[in-house]
Amino acid sequence: MKDYFKKLNTITDGIKRKIFHKKDVRFIIIMEKWNNIVGERFYQKSNPLKITREHNLKVEVSSDILIDFKFSSNIILDKVNNILDNKENIIKILVVQKNLK
Repeated sequence: MKDYFKKLNTITDGIKRKIFHKKDVRFIIIMEKWNNIVGERFYQKSNPLKITREHNLKVEVSSDILIDFKFSSNIILDKVNNILDNKENIIKILVVQKNLK
């Protein structure tokens, strides 16, 4: 009997490639590992937005953790650059407050 089911990660990898086709590879890595980078404390209330031309990572952060996130940004930057390994490193994290809707 032939198996017609695909593994879920096979399907989602294809979808991610289509969505992030025009994105920087470094940004895709950061998005995939965001929970490991920032930890549970910041994961639900922060979101990487983009990598700028100046190699800065722009992150949207909820107002209730904004100060703590800014204070921890150097530690987070080190983790990002460790995960990116030998690719061009991120120079700085730019923190912006999430818009309340």
